[in-house]
Amino acid sequence: MGTPATAKRKRVAKPPEERRKDILDAAAQVFARKGIADARIEEITTLAEVSKGTFYLYFKTKGEAAAALWERHMDDFAGVGEEILGNAHAPLAKRLVDVLESLCRFALDHADLHRVLYDGAGAQAVHAAANERLIGMIAAAAKEGIKTGDVTCEHPDMTARALFHGFCGAVTDAITGFAPLSHEEVVTASGHMTRAVFGLKETGSG
Repeated sequence: MGTPATAKRKRVAKPPEERRKDILDAAAQVFARKGIADARIEEITTLAEVSKGTFYLYFKTKGEAAAALWERHMDDFAGVGEEILGNAHAPLAKRLVDVLESLCRFALDHADLHRVLYDGAGAQAVHAAANERLIGMIAAAAKEGIKTGDVTCEHPDMTARALFHGFCGAVTDAITGFAPLSHEEVVTASGHMTRAVFGLKETGSG
């Protein structure tokens, strides 16, 4: 005989970190779709397949979950740069181009979540810290390139900062619709500008 239709599905026990990830993954979907204010905890727990009580074991409020989600989001954003710039097997010029293109693409691909979480409590400090990590890594790579002759740039620290913030602004304009920029246009332009300001030879980003 088959399982009775009224039988409840047995809840699978998971390690705390995995359960926390499930809740944040569900929150990301709900927040991106409805915003934090209109999202209900029940929607998050249903999607995560946990009880409401389990949610409160990890987060006191929706706002606390949103803050944790933003921190994870920005850590993933910085991780994109760390992975690309840390790949010693790729030519340095390619790494510099890839990192700006990939960071732009990441931000654009997660535009809905970025819009919803950006104005949360403490979000600016987390955002600034991730930006500083990335600017420092880009500047360090440029300085390495100056030593090897792959980069031509008199002010690598300022150039890295201006380049990064310039495209952060362009991405924000594209996300908000303030400027009629296509996502691919922003990504492609970031690669072209990186080559120009660092004096790099033309190199593909694939």
